Amino acid sequence: METVYIGNVPVGDGFPPVFVAEVGSFFNKDVDLALDFLNRTVAAGAPLFKTEILHDPDTVLGSVDLDCHYKHAGGEKIENYRALIERKVLPLNDYRRLLSAANDMSIPVIATVFEEYGIDFLKDMGGAGIKISRNNLHHIPLLRKAAKSGLPVIIDTGDVYLSETSQAVEVLQDLGAGVIVNHHPGPNPAPAGIHNMRMIDTYKSMFHMPIGLACHYRGDEMLYVAVARGANLLEKGVVDDPDREEVDLLSALPFSELEAVLAKVQRCWESLGDGLLRVPKNRNLSIRTGMYARKHFKKGEKISLESVGFAWPPVGASPEYWDDIEGWSVKEDVAQGEPIKLTNLSADKE
Repeated sequence: METVYIGNVPVGDGFPPVFVAEVGSFFNKDVDLALDFLNRTVAAGAPLFKTEILHDPDTVLGSVDLDCHYKHAGGEKIENYRALIERKVLPLNDYRRLLSAANDMSIPVIATVFEEYGIDFLKDMGGAGIKISRNNLHHIPLLRKAAKSGLPVIIDTGDVYLSETSQAVEVLQDLGAGVIVNHHPGPNPAPAGIHNMRMIDTYKSMFHMPIGLACHYRGDEMLYVAVARGANLLEKGVVDDPDREEVDLLSALPFSELEAVLAKVQRCWESLGDGLLRVPKNRNLSIRTGMYARKHFKKGEKISLESVGFAWPPVGASPEYWDDIEGWSVKEDVAQGEPIKLTNLSADKE
């Protein structure tokens, strides 16, 4: 598997899974809130920060009546998609402030882009990675533009066919892009039962590239399952208050939990090891068992499973030799409860 670098952060097998703190457009038009999210991301120790370059309301047609249905902590809401976008678009000068601040803090930035100019802007601002959302996986011109930027490209796979994912990967790789494929379970929030986390294995065997998880589960459990399945990238929304009435917040992690989750992810990865068994040279064998007398033995009596027992520490003969010594005789009297050593036994069974 080829390692993909997002800025100076390696993503691939042999490296810890990389957590991407996703703030999307959770801050709406409030760039000061976005800067606060950035500061809290850095303070928690997340290695990567992610947003969106959403500056053009024509990302959604104004002439078509399209609704966005989303869940929030208080229930469900239907909002006109164009109206939703219009309350979230941010002038490029404000994005410039945000990305400049990230550069000053030396944290690499990934951004979802929706059109070609967003790619140029992100690269000019020192962005470290491009995200192509699942709804643009079929957008061949956008994929080609992203690949030609020289930046690594992350693609989501939710609700798309394997053939569509394969086509996107081929377009990007043909132009030399480093690619990361994110397993995406679909809805937001996504219940545990539809996650099908073994798809991480499937994507790894198909593409031989870093595979991530776009986590839209309300909670942190799926992150640790993804680590156990070998995910290389963990993208998870983070926000001040996941219970706000807003699109996509319901599955986000509160900033108050981010540092603890990062530590758990690291420990989960460390626990995986490399699959090679290592036994300490100086093993503690004091808790193994040895043979003792269940009854008082007189000289010449034979041992049997009914007359001996095994207990630790291993003062008496090891039970690993039982097939060889069953029926042997004691050379001298052995009191009940005393260990029976190999030196106490004679092979003469007559």
